[in-house]
Amino acid sequence: MKKNYIFTGDWISGFTQSDGSFVVSFLKQQKGVPIRPQPVFNITQSIVELEMFKALHKHLGIGKIYTNRKNVVFVVKSYRWNSRRNITFIWKTSCKGWKFLAYTIFKEVSLMIKEKKHLTIEGTLQILNLAYLMNKDTSLRNEESLKLLHSKLNLKSNISNSASIGKQTKQTKQTKRASLELLEFVRGVVDGDGSFNISFATTRKRIVANFTVVTEISSISILNQLVDFFKCGTVYKLPSAAARYQVQSIDDILEKILPIFINTKFNTKKQERFEIVIKVCRLIKNSGYANDADLKSIVELAWDMNTSRRKLSKEEYLNKFIKTN
Repeated sequence: MKKNYIFTGDWISGFTQSDGSFVVSFLKQQKGVPIRPQPVFNITQSIVELEMFKALHKHLGIGKIYTNRKNVVFVVKSYRWNSRRNITFIWKTSCKGWKFLAYTIFKEVSLMIKEKKHLTIEGTLQILNLAYLMNKDTSLRNEESLKLLHSKLNLKSNISNSASIGKQTKQTKQTKRASLELLEFVRGVVDGDGSFNISFATTRKRIVANFTVVTEISSISILNQLVDFFKCGTVYKLPSAAARYQVQSIDDILEKILPIFINTKFNTKKQERFEIVIKVCRLIKNSGYANDADLKSIVELAWDMNTSRRKLSKEEYLNKFIKTN
């Protein structure tokens, strides 16, 4: 049965916050200005979400889809933003944290290109200084490589310009939407970086429900906002330069997470896992799993949702914790 995907501007904002990126590439060219800036927007997810990406591509009417064995990528390279309604969603994208800064620079550069400022040495230099270090923490770009590009423009390098990127950006007129549909943003974040799962301890009979969202450490502010949004959960810093928002309480999942998402449909496989987690939480809340039949019901319901992280097979687990006659 064909799934009915629900795409809104705020969902796209949340999904972009999780799995999207705004980049300005600088390409070499033989004629005219030796460097050509190119704004690139992309979203990446597991290949299992290919059908959802096809639907998103059709909905937006712009960009291309690329796939490999593991991932699907939606890419927009055009800067002709006013053709049709195609790129309107980018102007409505309200990312947060460091990604909001990248988005703001991306938008500014796109408008400069639309005004053909990139066709002059002066305009290209301005774009270069504004955008080159926009993703400094997640790229190999540095001030030395910026000097090399300056030299290609046959201009004296002035790195002090790049140091004022933050100041220039603050001076541009930018305001967040007055009325952000926060739920849609959160739905997008969860579709991108969220997880619903059930863990089974192997040393004792213990089952734990989990709702998590993991982001890079630079976007930890988003996770702190989730604590306020859901009125529950905890944020942890991870050793891998990342952070995790986590809810493990059965009561919190049923009484605080479920009421918010009860009329919401995720566009990814997260929807199926969310429904399973809710069923398991209700079973645990109502009857627990001390009884063999109750334990088996939960195992049959949830075991296959995350088999890659199971230390035992389903049969081994059941044989270990369920009494046999």
